[in-house]
Amino acid sequence: MTIIKTYSPEFRRAKEMFKGLSFLKTVPADQLDSFVIAGNILAYENDERIFYQGERAEYWYLVIDGRVDTLREGADGEFRVVQSIKPGQLLAPIVMFMPEPTYPVSSRVVGLTTLCRLKRDQLHALCHAHSEVAVAMLEVAGIALSNRINEVENLSSRNGPQRLSTYLHTLYQEQGAEIRLPLSHRELSAKLGIRPETLSRLFRSLREQKVLEGKRLNWLVLDPKRLECQ
Repeated sequence: MTIIKTYSPEFRRAKEMFKGLSFLKTVPADQLDSFVIAGNILAYENDERIFYQGERAEYWYLVIDGRVDTLREGADGEFRVVQSIKPGQLLAPIVMFMPEPTYPVSSRVVGLTTLCRLKRDQLHALCHAHSEVAVAMLEVAGIALSNRINEVENLSSRNGPQRLSTYLHTLYQEQGAEIRLPLSHRELSAKLGIRPETLSRLFRSLREQKVLEGKRLNWLVLDPKRLECQ
């Protein structure tokens, strides 16, 4: 991890990204500038960890470039990807309000990644000074909870082929016909609750049905309607 100097191009990008976040729209521009200036711009190499599960939660982050995966260690000792966080999105803002200030997940960067790091106390102070920000943070928490509930429902109410098809169709909607899987085969099988050998068989079946073509991480969606209806 490397600290980048203040007033770098990355710093200016961070300021613009923060201004675009809905929960900060009511904060005056000069106060928002001071808020961001108090943070640090950090550059990470591929596969570096930002924080570990159970570590004291002192900071939250904005992803400027690259990607961050959050990981949860299961009872079997395996780490499962919970969420992939992309440029313009926040890492661990809700954790700053938890009664026990420890991270519930670990985090790992994917590729060269740049973050803006801010302190827990900064966010608390901003919420005390601007009640609209506090209300907006509750909305952020509500959306995060809703997303997790939907994921649990997807795992519990659908079979393996349906879970994979839903996941791939979501990537199709985000990336277009040419999709790149953000997770390794092992990570994806753990996320979807499908055994690795079963996942391989499902991909092979989709190729045979001419729904997809490709291999490993890179795929071309040939028939999005059939993928959606699988």
